[in-house]
Amino acid sequence: MEKNEIVDTLNDLIRIVEDSHEGYRQAAESAEEEDLKTLFNDLASQRGAIVREVQRLVAEQGGAPDMGGTMMGGAHRFFLGLKAAVMGHDRAAILTEVERGEDECIRLYDVALAKDLPLPIVAVVAQHLDRIRVDRDRMAALRGVAA
Repeated sequence: MEKNEIVDTLNDLIRIVEDSHEGYRQAAESAEEEDLKTLFNDLASQRGAIVREVQRLVAEQGGAPDMGGTMMGGAHRFFLGLKAAVMGHDRAAILTEVERGEDECIRLYDVALAKDLPLPIVAVVAQHLDRIRVDRDRMAALRGVAA
């Protein structure tokens, strides 16, 4: 796999995870329930750390890391839905939107891992994917309790 394709793949991940980071940050600001506020702040912090780590990987490949999210397509719709759910204070709807957004992150990570990335990058991306899956499953469990 050529370095340009590696950089493009990693930058795709940066964009979706930065969308997630910003969405969680905004959701934490808008949430009224303290447990959700704390949860979203924690998730925003985790996503920020993932973004920085992937940006480091891009730089190691000699590329220019993206610094922002996509705010278009599925990611944009997810975060608009999340914001509306938070503003409406519907706990089950909030958790449903978070779970849906995590599904989109997982989809893009699966696409990345299907490529012929160098093994050290695969290890980091797989670790991030595991984290995102755990968080998605956590949202599903919380949603089940809220419903």
